[in-house]
Amino acid sequence: MKITRSALGLVLAAALIGVAGCGSGGEPTSEAPPAETSSAAEPTAEETTAAAEPSEAASEAPSEAASEEPTEEAPAEEIVITIRNFEYEMPDSVPAGAEITVVNEDTAPHTVTTTETEDFDAIVQGGETVTFTAPSEPGEYPFICTYHPNMTGTLVVSSDG
Repeated sequence: MKITRSALGLVLAAALIGVAGCGSGGEPTSEAPPAETSSAAEPTAEETTAAAEPSEAASEAPSEAASEEPTEEAPAEEIVITIRNFEYEMPDSVPAGAEITVVNEDTAPHTVTTTETEDFDAIVQGGETVTFTAPSEPGEYPFICTYHPNMTGTLVVSSDG
């Protein structure tokens, strides 16, 4: 009797899956199909080796493409001054003429304004981001927040670049 109930349960489960799979007349749905199950959870050694080894065409294509196209330098790392808790967090130095991103994580507006020259004056509202260009001449550029004069820093511009 238990075998009959188990068999009946399997037949009903299969029927429900079959009905659910029929859907609503072939119209696309946003539901993902059920994941396939398998008794072999891990690939065989042959499958692993085949997946790890590139085909001849794949191994030749990058070298051909590399020889035809000029190589480009990797993009420069983004330079960021972060304003958090009414303090500047910044790199020790920046290259001359570099693009600098100012991220204001405070809710209050702030500025990054040079005090001895007029090389930069970045105004950034609370929660916003702005960019400015570092001076082209190496040196030290003291700056303040014009809204909060107790906030100070020095942008060190190097000749590296």
